[in-house]
Amino acid sequence: MSVRGKGEKDDRFDNVNDALILFNKMIDKYPKPSIVEFNKLLGAIVRMKHYAIVVSMYRRIDLLGVSRDVYSLNILINCFCQLGRIDFGFSVLGKMLKLGVEPDVVTFSTLINGLCNQSKIFEAVSMFDEMTERGYQPNLFVCSTILKGLCKSDNTDRSVRFLRLMEGRGF
Repeated sequence: MSVRGKGEKDDRFDNVNDALILFNKMIDKYPKPSIVEFNKLLGAIVRMKHYAIVVSMYRRIDLLGVSRDVYSLNILINCFCQLGRIDFGFSVLGKMLKLGVEPDVVTFSTLINGLCNQSKIFEAVSMFDEMTERGYQPNLFVCSTILKGLCKSDNTDRSVRFLRLMEGRGF
């Protein structure tokens, strides 16, 4: 079984049990697979929307001493955000900084999306501002997430201003 799962067409797991079987085989291997291989597996499980399982698996990977990268930490942040635990997502961001792993636009986008999903629009806009001040170029997903959040919170004046700002930046 490949890390990505079964089948050439879809290249994904049929169910989470297949992924867990492969995970158990991976953690028993010596030497341990790289974080890239674990990331592929974790990403497949995220696509199945089993976020709590991914968090549990990540903890086991961490205990094995497998080095982390920005991609694996972004997966973990996404899972916490999907589980409604944006506070843990921010803890992972702190861990990233402590480990010297540079957050990327995906890190900030994921946190902004998590904040918007919890109706914390002011915090999401503040994070967006901080992201752009640090030189990160926001992508269309981040901009549309902020815009959607502003509209949902009945901040129509602010959403129009934000839209004009994004138009001025070429979006």
